[in-house]
Amino acid sequence: MPRRPDRTNAEWLADLAADGPALDAALRDLRPVLLRALHVTLAPRVDRGADALAEDLVQDALLQVRERAGQFRGDAKFTTWAQKVAVHLAFSELRRKRWEDVPLDAVVADPPSTPEPAADVSMANAEAVALVRRLIAEELTERQSTALTAVLNGMPLDEVARRLDTNRNALYKLLHDARLKLRKAFEDRGLTPDDLLDSGAP
Repeated sequence: MPRRPDRTNAEWLADLAADGPALDAALRDLRPVLLRALHVTLAPRVDRGADALAEDLVQDALLQVRERAGQFRGDAKFTTWAQKVAVHLAFSELRRKRWEDVPLDAVVADPPSTPEPAADVSMANAEAVALVRRLIAEELTERQSTALTAVLNGMPLDEVARRLDTNRNALYKLLHDARLKLRKAFEDRGLTPDDLLDSGAP
């Protein structure tokens, strides 16, 4: 089939939802569009190997665009929207690579990152921060504590899930249960998360 990079939005959606030659042709025509967006995003941010990384990511970008095509609202060109999907994927990969060589033990060895109380902040603030740290260590399971501390210290969710040999949905559940435990621990002490926020704790 001849190349058709000038499809209308409706034609892109129809072809990506199809099977057989129409789908193959749409993916073929979309590939260089996404590859260009990936390269432009990666080149200034990767010391070397930007082209190879873009090639590695373009297939995943094509799959994401096809899977998420139903989310396209039609308020821009479809190819512009598809490029945004690819760019988001590129940034996610860059965040993952930044943490790739950081041992999980090193991330969770420190308590969650919190700003130090200023000199003019009441002692209640420091005590609240200390309480949050202690509750994470004492009230949560080791797996919950590891996951929550890693996330609070900035590790991306996908990377935490990979390190814990789980998936994103299971990690969401783990973090949700951890937060419920912490809320109950607060309430058992006559506190609410709002009390901690009011005192300046994160």
